[in-house]
This record gives sequence, structure tokens and C-alpha cells, in this order.
Amino acid sequence: MATGEAEKKTPSRLAWVRWLAARKIEVAVFLLGVLLRLSMVWNFHFGWNYDSEAHWEVIQWILNHRMLPNVESTFESFHPPLYYAIAAFLVRLGFTRATLVWFSILCGVVRLATIWAGLELYVVGSRWARVAGLALAAVVCASVHLDGMVYTEPLNCLLTAVAMLLVPLGFRRSARFRWPVTVVVGFVLGLAVLTKVSAIAVLGAVGAAALVEFVHGRRPLPARIGSALPWLGTLIVFVGVCGWYYGRNVRQYGSPFVTSFSLPSQHWLVADAEKDGFSDRRTLGFLFDWDDGIYKSPYRPSGLNPRPRFFPVAIASSVVDYWGYGFAGYDQLGQPSTGMKPIAKVRNVSRLAALGGTVIFFAVVVAWAVSMVRVLRHRDAGRLALLLVPFVMLLATLHFVIGSPVDDYGVTKGVYMAFGAPPFYALFGIAVGWAHRKPIRWPILAVLLVALWFVAAYTVVCRLGIKIFPVT
Repeated sequence: MATGEAEKKTPSRLAWVRWLAARKIEVAVFLLGVLLRLSMVWNFHFGWNYDSEAHWEVIQWILNHRMLPNVESTFESFHPPLYYAIAAFLVRLGFTRATLVWFSILCGVVRLATIWAGLELYVVGSRWARVAGLALAAVVCASVHLDGMVYTEPLNCLLTAVAMLLVPLGFRRSARFRWPVTVVVGFVLGLAVLTKVSAIAVLGAVGAAALVEFVHGRRPLPARIGSALPWLGTLIVFVGVCGWYYGRNVRQYGSPFVTSFSLPSQHWLVADAEKDGFSDRRTLGFLFDWDDGIYKSPYRPSGLNPRPRFFPVAIASSVVDYWGYGFAGYDQLGQPSTGMKPIAKVRNVSRLAALGGTVIFFAVVVAWAVSMVRVLRHRDAGRLALLLVPFVMLLATLHFVIGSPVDDYGVTKGVYMAFGAPPFYALFGIAVGWAHRKPIRWPILAVLLVALWFVAAYTVVCRLGIKIFPVT
């Protein structure tokens, strides 16, 4: 009997090996993504991330005072406290400011694995689509860059990715069996919003999808109410996890959401703009016009001066180190004292990345529109929620950058939108899969793959110093 049981267990033990063996390309792409993130240890300085000193100051404040700071305690204290509390705990265990990057890298690697799992679950019918989506997630600059930074974004992106992985599973279940998934989703999103407020966009997308399912469902009203109640449970758990923090903000500052521009130290930057109505703070050109300057030099101030343009900056800052925060690494590998590598050394390949990023962006827009029509037609609320994430994220981002028109202070960053990017990667994969399906579309497939190659070339050159395209 023991021998028989061992024989029965052996296949299950080997199942993962067989599964991975059938996905050698995906494994290679995933390992490349891991390597790129590990390179942030040896070829990126911990002091180069956005507002590095200010984020470290919050961690030190918690260490010194053994309590959470108020919004005005330090410059970055307006951010929710979860990441800083975890970082302070790790420092007490012996981590240093430099070695905290390992926590960010871990978050990035697990997030990449989560995105891979999501592609396997929800992008069915085309391996090309899954590989292309995973490849974009593995190599895009903004994703790799943030995973080497000692601050809140890597944890935030991981938690939102986990929530997005679970949401369609909840919608697939009957009302009775939704509760375990929806409660976990509420808990994870509560943690995410305790890390950074931007994650609330995911909750908004889930809520909108649940509302669509309720209003347009074909079942009797009692059944629809039963299906909606678990998502109400998501909201209740979410508020239970993070409501105390945002309730404190309301009591102290009159609003649950506080930004640096709300505080005296930076409010002067937006004071004049606030005298105008919200819609008067930006021109239509900010939203709808383009700036070809990002293809000549995809770095600041292209797309900002003399006429700010949102989408060119958003694209450039996603595929290139637009703001100049050391993504290309040390000027001489292994010698931090030499400082950042000059942008001029990677300018040509960055131009190609900006071009590739633009192609990818428009491919995703088309894929999103087509997918939205199909999802609504099939009343697939789970996939609808995923499609709504980047849409709600975009609306929230535009609300922020229009309300705070101070472009030189970096209000438009691809890194800030990375939390909503997993569906974006999947949509690019869907575009590739569609182009691959028929030979007549292969010219489009070639354009999409070249665009991906351009984006990957910039990241690989900057991180590993390997030229995968004969231009630097």
C-alpha cells in the first residue's frame, strides 16, 4: 500500500516540473525579469530613488518614536504607513538602508510571478499573447526601476496585483462561494491602500464591475442581490483594515486624502492654480496634443516645456528614466563613487524605447476598446473589473495632475501608474496574439514585436550593459 501511495503522489509532485517544462520560453522571460531586478543591487544606488532621503526620514521617525507619524511630521509622512512600518521592523532586525532594497526586489519578483499567473488564468487561447504580456511586464523600465527603490511603490504594486489576480475568481463563483475570495480581496486592498492611496482605484474598478453585474444581470433580483452581497463584504473588510487611518486624516485635516500639496510646505506651489476652476487649470492640448520631442530626447523637459503634454510624458516615463534617477546605473560598474552614468551614453537606445512605447500604448488602447465590447457582450464581470482598473487609474491620475499643475515636480510618472499596469500587459499580449493568428496580420505582429524589442533593449542596456540592439 505504501508503494501504491508513493506512486500516486509522484505524478502530483512532478506536475509543476512538467508544467514548467512545457513553458520554457515563459520561464526564460521570467528569469530575465528576475535578473533585471537583481541588477538593482549591484548597479543602482539606494539613494537615487524618488525623494530617497525623505522616505528614509519617515522610517527613522518610526524607529525613533516607536509610533506612526502624523501627516506633517516629515515631508513624506502624508503617505499611508504600512511600508514604512514594515521597513522600520526590518531595520530593527538588522537590515540597513542599503539592504532594504531586497524587500523591494522580493515584492517585484513575486509581483512578476503573480502577473504570469494572471496571464495563464485569464489570457487563454494564445501562448503568444501570454509570452508577450509577460515579456513586457519583465522588461519595462518603470517596473524594473521601482523594484530597486527603497520606498512604498513596490509593496503597493504587489498587493494590487494579488487583488487583481483574485477578483475574477470571485466573480466566477456562485454567490454562496464568493465570500472567501471577496473577503480576501477586501483585506488585500485594505493593506494596499494602507501602503499608498492610489490603490483605491482597484477598489473602484471592482465596485463598478459589481454594479454592472447587478444592474445588467439576467437572473432574478434575489439572485442578483445574493451575488452582490459578497462584494459589499469586500468593502466592509476594506474599511475595517484601512478606515482607521483615513478617519484620522478626516479628523485632523478635513479630508481622508492628503497630498504633499495639501500641506504648508508645498501648498504654495498650487495656491495660484487653485484660484481657477478645476477644468481651467489645464488646456485641452495637455490631454489631446502630442510632443514629438520625446523621440529626439525622451527625458525632461520634453513634453513639459514650453507646452505640457500628459500622454507623451506618461509614455516616456514608463519606458525610459525620463526624470533622470540613475536607471542606467553607475558610470563605471561596481564603482558607486563615480556617480550615475550620463544619459548621453544611452540616448540613442532610449529614443527607440520611446518609439516602441508609443506603438505599445496605441496597441493597448485598441485592444482595450475591443476587449471591453466583448466583455460587456458576454457579461463577464471578472474581466470587466480588470479592464476597468487601468481606466479608473487613468482618471485618478488625470485628476491629480490637472488639480496640481506643477509638472516640474514630477506629478506625471510611469512608476506612479505601475500599480494598475497588469491588465495593460495582458492587453498588449492580446494584441500580439491577435496579430499572430492570421498570416495577413503578421506585418502588424512584426511591428509589435519590434516595439517590445526596443523597450527591452533600453532596459537591458541600462541594467546589464548588454547591447541587444546595435545602437546605444
